[in-house]
Amino acid sequence: MLGSAWLAVLFGRLLPPSRALASRDVLLFHLPLRVCFRNLVAAGVPPLWNPWLNGGQPILSNPSYAAFYPPTWLVLPLPPAYALSVLAVLHAAIAFGGAWHLARRLGAGRGAAALAAVGYTGSGALLSLLNAYTLFCSMAWFPWVLAFGDEALRRPTGGAGTRPALIAGGTWIRPAILAGLALAMQLLNGEPSTVVVSGLGLLALAAAALPSRPAAAWRVLVPIVAAVALAAVQLVPTAGRLAGTVRSGGLPAAEATLWSSPPERLAETVFPRVFGDPARQGEGLFFGRGLHDRDFPYVVAIYPGLLVTLLGAAAVCAWPIPRRGAWVLCLAAGGFLALGRHNPLYEPLRRLLPPLAAMRYPERFILLAVAPLAFAAALGWQRLLDERRAGRERAADLPLALGLVMLATAGVLAGVLYLAPGAAGAFLTEHAPLPVTPRTLARGLAFLRREAWAAVATTAAVVALLALCRWRRPRAGLLSVLAVALLAGDLWHYCGGLVRTVPVAEYREAPPLLRRLAPVGVRLFVQAVPEERQLPLARGDADQALARALLDRLLPYSAALWQVPYALDEDFDRMLTHWGSATLRVLHADLRQQPEMALRLLGAWGVGGMLLRESTAAGLPEDVPVRQPPAFPAPPALPAPPAPPAPVSRRAVWNPFRLPVYRFVPQVSFHPSYGSALYVARSQGFAVARQEHCVRAAAPPATFRYPAPPQLLAFRDAAGRIELRYRAAAGGFFVVATTFDDGWRAEVDGAPLPVYPTAAGQLGVALPPGEHRLALRYGERLLPWGAAVSLAALLATAGWLFAPAGAGRRSPGRLA
Repeated sequence: MLGSAWLAVLFGRLLPPSRALASRDVLLFHLPLRVCFRNLVAAGVPPLWNPWLNGGQPILSNPSYAAFYPPTWLVLPLPPAYALSVLAVLHAAIAFGGAWHLARRLGAGRGAAALAAVGYTGSGALLSLLNAYTLFCSMAWFPWVLAFGDEALRRPTGGAGTRPALIAGGTWIRPAILAGLALAMQLLNGEPSTVVVSGLGLLALAAAALPSRPAAAWRVLVPIVAAVALAAVQLVPTAGRLAGTVRSGGLPAAEATLWSSPPERLAETVFPRVFGDPARQGEGLFFGRGLHDRDFPYVVAIYPGLLVTLLGAAAVCAWPIPRRGAWVLCLAAGGFLALGRHNPLYEPLRRLLPPLAAMRYPERFILLAVAPLAFAAALGWQRLLDERRAGRERAADLPLALGLVMLATAGVLAGVLYLAPGAAGAFLTEHAPLPVTPRTLARGLAFLRREAWAAVATTAAVVALLALCRWRRPRAGLLSVLAVALLAGDLWHYCGGLVRTVPVAEYREAPPLLRRLAPVGVRLFVQAVPEERQLPLARGDADQALARALLDRLLPYSAALWQVPYALDEDFDRMLTHWGSATLRVLHADLRQQPEMALRLLGAWGVGGMLLRESTAAGLPEDVPVRQPPAFPAPPALPAPPAPPAPVSRRAVWNPFRLPVYRFVPQVSFHPSYGSALYVARSQGFAVARQEHCVRAAAPPATFRYPAPPQLLAFRDAAGRIELRYRAAAGGFFVVATTFDDGWRAEVDGAPLPVYPTAAGQLGVALPPGEHRLALRYGERLLPWGAAVSLAALLATAGWLFAPAGAGRRSPGRLA
């Protein structure tokens, strides 16, 4: 009942289908991926290849799609935007149940368990992850991993070690497998950083168990092995994919340590809006300029609730709560890693550990420090109630003293804002969003003053509750009700705004600029503009204005919401294939040095509409000749549309070099290396409609000419399955402007045929003469192996979990 009411308060605005999540990464990344995935499934096409992004990219080996995560398939019948809302509420319920179960497992009463569940699900750290959607879904399983992992570490072996004894309810194998299932759900969800967080949490529990149960510490490996085996269907193809991406050798330090958490953020665990309100950035009420990378935190808020902070601090510092050592280790490890480049030891550690070297945004690891605070606080509250029941009311003195210090600090800060407005003005001048004007300074000062008094009131309420704990008269049940209500109100006030929504209609109507730049069948290219990260301040509905501003920018991958295909777009998740990454590097170099050559390369990818930086567009020649060969199949004539209004920093440009996505070429040259093929193709200005250049390793250079173009008899493209029937007197060479990948296979009348990468990173096939049927199909080479491992692990897991339990079943009871 409590969980339903609390989740309805937090996520009630997501329940109507007329509303949709509006966080930045949801608009630009997560929702477009889900839309593409659902469109393929709805069309009856196996979701193997996404034709709308990067000129085509694999799906199943990219964990960002969460293709093998069971909840992904549960919501496929729903509209994608509403499906994300339903999944968010579902995972909030999973998180609430997990936090409750973990607290009860560790000896907390119902009141303390309610405090843990409300504190975990309503914390700023968890709700912030709605912006990075897969992190939110993944962290919902974190309490379950810890609960089952701890149970596996603490249970006795049971029996004489025979299999019936091992599967009995009183043994450790069963909870170890359940912990592995929860960890496997995180792996299948596709967010590696949260898997690291959970893995470190398990190791912390094992370290805490060493003094009393040193022989049981190795059990922590069982959930990890079980999770890897169960998630092999995702992990094996992804491992093969990573070997060909920029992540394989480790990311550059500048990129890997971007969004490192500044030490000043510690103040937010007590005063959440000391740097303004990150949920109201669009209104100019967040003052993080110069403090955070990109002037905004990755984990938007880390406030766990003041009561949680005080109880958690007292518990880990002084009280003998269950698993205290584990919580201390989690706090230390999370803070250590989250500092990123602010920590001098982070870079050596990153070079030492390959998984860490392939990850970005160290601030994610702050979750390991903040999330366990809710559990430590709940156990601390239970300890306080137990001590009070035993007549030792002075147990509340430590959190009460901390609360009084915080109350005095809040009062001093409020006084400074009124008595020394110049100091506040200097702070705002340095950290307020640009442009800084007297009006914005006055508005910011008024906001900080209101928040200062809100902090005083919140701190006073917490101090009053802790003072009541020093009095014997109130019953423990009433105190728990007051504690949960106070924490819920505190978190709702400070963190409820992180659940941001807009009318779903915002995602149904394409921006006017998109309709002009990308007519049906024309690919789009949008050049990233880093200086646009400072969005204009909004009037009225800030969330709706921000969503519209982001969608109007057409940055990857928002145009996919309307099935407009991109080519050579930004590698947002750094999972682009080897050939796609190489082509992207060539494009970026040409955009800086030879803009016209970049247009020719984009034209080879079928790009018509482009949104370029002003500086790039200015480097184009005034009169660029239009060279448009016959399309394949022939499209309607597409006159260059007039340039629509665009932001000052960008210009809408129509590409006169656009080639068909599918084409027969009259001449092809084979080169022994990619470098030689690229050199010749660039020297010819990527005139690949006249002469294509392909890579054929371990073979001498050769050139073939086809005087008569093949006749196309039938054609079908079903996203990863291309079929055509042709007639050619002397053979031909067929090129598809989609990303080359080792997973592509070609057959002519059922006989295998080689597929070659072109200098532009596309795929080409040499066709034999005569009338034949060509089939190009994409498949994940390692997927069958991963699926076999997962199937075997799933059958073994079912055998362990559902086999009849022995007679010696035990109840775990409450452990101290």
